[in-house]
Amino acid sequence: MQLIIYEASLPGLFRLILILTVVYAVYKIITRLIVPALMKKYIKDFQQRFTEQNQYQRNSPVQKKEGEVSITFVDKDKNKAHNPDDGEYVDYEEIK
Repeated sequence: MQLIIYEASLPGLFRLILILTVVYAVYKIITRLIVPALMKKYIKDFQQRFTEQNQYQRNSPVQKKEGEVSITFVDKDKNKAHNPDDGEYVDYEEIK
């Protein structure tokens, strides 16, 4: 087996600097062109999902004017009514 030994040389150093410069330039081009395009696509998809989820709010038939007040009555007795599916009512006494 033959042992290969490399010596440091000035042309080798220049070649290393050139390779590192090219890699850095390619990295900068990728980050300036591709990353913003990916971010725009991500934001566009997010906006589309948001508008689809909130579509019903824009299509609501009742549009109120600014300053208009509406009162919705909620029957308290209806909310307290016992539903037989709720289970058995158990009266308890607090022990101190």
